[in-house]
Amino acid sequence: MALRRGFKTDAEWYAQDVRRELGIPETGKLCPWSLARHLEHIVVDLSSFQKEHPLDVARLRQCTGAKGFSAVTIHKGTARLVILNDGHEKPRQTADLAHELAHGLLHHVPLPLSDETGVRMFNARDEEEAHWLGPTLLVPGPAAHAIARQRVSIEMAAAQYGVSEELMRMRLNMSGAFKRAKAAGWR
Repeated sequence: MALRRGFKTDAEWYAQDVRRELGIPETGKLCPWSLARHLEHIVVDLSSFQKEHPLDVARLRQCTGAKGFSAVTIHKGTARLVILNDGHEKPRQTADLAHELAHGLLHHVPLPLSDETGVRMFNARDEEEAHWLGPTLLVPGPAAHAIARQRVSIEMAAAQYGVSEELMRMRLNMSGAFKRAKAAGWR
């Protein structure tokens, strides 16, 4: 599904606006846990349910990769609770939390977790928007361009921003940072 016209520009605006609110430079690292506190989202690790629901936690951790449980936001009135799979590596948790916070920033309407037959429910457009905004929050355009301009390796940049190399590579490509760096003779 294609993003609506202008959404990518809006995503960059959200990333900069959040940084201004939190007092972070436009190329600075954003901690999604700090953003969650700022947005008054409560973040709870999946492992905190281990004692009361060991089989459920084990089942959720059983699947890995794209099909595995990453995170979910539960709504109760205006309150938002994010349950995060803390069994994943920290860069994955960072991306998953940013994705969930993106839903909140975009005021996506919550859906039931599943239908009456147990099939997971989701809005494809909302997921696509959160899939774009989450990484943009973590590595906004100005940061991607600075990384490319300074010739920082993907490995070092990913470590600096607390994200996976895959996410960093994606943001450097999608922001046009690699292309601009090459055109300017930076790479």
